[in-house]
Order: sequence, then structure tokens, then C-alpha cells
Amino acid sequence: MKKLDQKTENKLKEMYHQIEEDFKSFPYIVTTEDFFRWREAVKEANGDDGELRNEEVERIIRGNHSLELLYDWSKFYRMIDRTKAKVYTTKEEYGIEDPSLYHIKATKVLHEYLVENHKGNSEQLFGIFQIPELNLGTVYSLKRTINTPYEFERIVVKEEYYEPWQAKLFVTLLRAYEIEGKDLLAVGREVEAIGNNCIQEIEENYANGDSSFNFPKTYQLGKK
Repeated sequence: MKKLDQKTENKLKEMYHQIEEDFKSFPYIVTTEDFFRWREAVKEANGDDGELRNEEVERIIRGNHSLELLYDWSKFYRMIDRTKAKVYTTKEEYGIEDPSLYHIKATKVLHEYLVENHKGNSEQLFGIFQIPELNLGTVYSLKRTINTPYEFERIVVKEEYYEPWQAKLFVTLLRAYEIEGKDLLAVGREVEAIGNNCIQEIEENYANGDSSFNFPKTYQLGKK
């Protein structure tokens, strides 16, 4: 792999040290799962009101770029999770058992968005692990490996519950790869639109019990 130039290395070191500073005020958020638990705790403290929870969380993290990015990722993750659940429920309702029908590939949507918007810096994503001063491979015990940029994009979309990310490292990799909160929310809205169109077409074509309609194997509305 090509060695990072000194300017890029210095930029990444400064970025990481700022992330460390951002997390000092949140010692109870060690993993991404801890962040979700904290959001739920804030919700419970506000009478299980989701809107009040969001207002309070946004107030607490305002100006903290690392936590704001993690928060936007959590919203993005929930948007995709809810959309897939709605499509799955609709498929069940109309007796569509083929898993390849109306299958939303959210990672593909994210990947195409990043390509179209000239995002996704793989040189920095992998290069930051080569900076001796940061020593990320030792500081963070990594059971999983990232061999390609697309593997990282897939992890961003679908976190594995049995092995949540260390929050500081996850934010570090998002920022090294040049993914911002606005990017995640834009992709989340696009996935939601695909899901809504998917549900609409299922309802229109299966309303009369016609299961012979010839659908594409992977439903990708809205892509050119």
C-alpha cells in the first residue's frame, strides 16, 4: 500500500486526537452498542417520549463533531433497519416467500452515493492503521478484518450485534473514509424512498392475489 504523505498523516493524527478529546466527556460510551443504550436511557428518563429523547440527545452532543457523527450514523442505521422491516412485513402479508424478490441492497446504495459524490478515501481508511504514533491495531483489539473499502461500507450499513464497534475507532474510520453525517442521512432517505416504492408496487400488483407478476430479482428503484 502506498505510504501516506506527511501532510495527510499529520491531518489524520490531528483528527484522531480530536476524536479522543470528544469522547472524554462520554466515558460511558465505549462501543456503538453503548451509544444505542444511552439513547434509550435518555428516552426512558423523558417518559419514553422519542421526540424529547432526540431533543435532549442533540442538546447534549451539540458541537461535539464525533458524537454528532455517531448520532447521525445511529439514525441512518435505524432508517435502514425500519425500511427493511416494513418491506419484509409487506412481503409476508402478500405471501411473497422468495428472498431475492424486493431485496434492498443498502450497501450498494451507499457505495453508489459515495462514488457519485466523490467520497470514500480508501487510502486514508487503510493508511491510518500504518501511523506508528496512533498504533490503532494494538490500541483496539480487532476480531474482524477490513480487506476492501466495500467491506467497510457493508459494516457501516449492517453492524453485527455480537461484535459492536469500539465507538472511537468507528468514528475514526468513518472520518478517515470521509463519510459525514449528511452523507449517511442522504443515503438513509434514499433507502427509505426505495422501500416505499417497493411496498407500493407490491400492494398494487398483489392486491388481487396475482403472484405471477414478473419482478426483478433485486429491487433498486430510483437508480439510474
